[in-house]
Amino acid sequence: MTILRRTSVRLTLADQAANRYPAFPFEVPPDAQSIGVSLEVDCTDGKACVDLGLLGPDGLRGWSGGARTSYVVERDDATPGYRPGLEAGDWAVLLGLHQVSAEGVDVTVTVVCPAGERPDHGPRPTPARRLLRGSDRALPAPRGLTWYAGDPHNHCLHSDGELSLWELADEGVRSGLDYLGCTDHNTTSHHLHLASVSQRHGITLIPGQEMTTHRGHANAWGEIGVIDFRDEARTWVEEVERRGGFMSINHPVADDCAWLHPLERMPPGAELFHGTWYRNLADTSILAWAAMLPDAVVVLGGGDFHNRSTSLRPGMPTTWIAAEECSPPALIEAMAAGRTMVTGSARRVSENEARPVLFDSPALVRLGGVGGHGAEDLMAVDAVGTVLVDRFGARLVIEENRQVVRAPAGRGPYRLETAKRWVVALSA
Repeated sequence: MTILRRTSVRLTLADQAANRYPAFPFEVPPDAQSIGVSLEVDCTDGKACVDLGLLGPDGLRGWSGGARTSYVVERDDATPGYRPGLEAGDWAVLLGLHQVSAEGVDVTVTVVCPAGERPDHGPRPTPARRLLRGSDRALPAPRGLTWYAGDPHNHCLHSDGELSLWELADEGVRSGLDYLGCTDHNTTSHHLHLASVSQRHGITLIPGQEMTTHRGHANAWGEIGVIDFRDEARTWVEEVERRGGFMSINHPVADDCAWLHPLERMPPGAELFHGTWYRNLADTSILAWAAMLPDAVVVLGGGDFHNRSTSLRPGMPTTWIAAEECSPPALIEAMAAGRTMVTGSARRVSENEARPVLFDSPALVRLGGVGGHGAEDLMAVDAVGTVLVDRFGARLVIEENRQVVRAPAGRGPYRLETAKRWVVALSA
């Protein structure tokens, strides 16, 4: 085993202010079959968080944030979060100084060749038996389209999720979802496995990535290559659009990861119902943010599922997409066209597990092209007793099981509230 680099250094708040993403170069020899990278962090007060990543000759090759302290890259395989391939030339270990204590933090970066271990992709459970599928609800849709139920925002072992990609797919099936978006942080390494896992488990997996910084997070869906999160956020909007993907700002009002990036032009999508909203379904801060936007946005939900430490499972909330078929390109095209809505009803199936309610949850369906209805018509489905509220505060009590309401898009987003003012559905 050859040590390609070993560096110990103290990083301070001044270092963080000067360069949040320092790189430690090393050279991969022509005959290398694998490399192993490890990071040791020594902080006396325990208040440091140093992220870990990798730069290759062609740019960003992987990122595991604070979820890992080591990784392996081989010619044909790699630790989740990193793309395989090992060209000779100049590489660099990339660090992210997410949090540095006042006294500074001591780090040691070591790169060896060959690696001392093999990549581990986690468990591959026997596929769960599917009992239901959200699209079987057959919500009203224009001719040739079907409303597919899913959750576009999820994480697995390829970033800071605790489940393998196979286990994540299994959770989606158990929730009755038609699709899951796989949006690991600052990486596209999971894209290599999506087609085979999707076929094995019988659920569509949409390729995505979550550009993640200390000033905000955003999802991008599509096979568009990795978007370098270190660039200014305005370039994310431009690059995702140029490459044919679809972008959304995530949880724009949220604890320590709210959206702080200045933008000249907003991306088309916004995550207006996040999984954390279940802590307080009467919280309207995110809707206040949406009301300040100059243009209408594509309404999305995101469970942001990471692990089973809470009771929330994928599909809480559920984002419905009206598409021609349940394939990644068709679903992304439908998102870009704005054919989305969100439902938030859930049921507890055990003390430690809750799942989305798909078949009789209150929903708001945009009716353009359905039964002679125009683009400004909304149908409130299974929503008797709830209150329809528009962007300007106008309120209407829903009294019919399938009540059609004139709802111009310019007054959206629209929401359904219960008598307790809990938000249970959203639509543009």
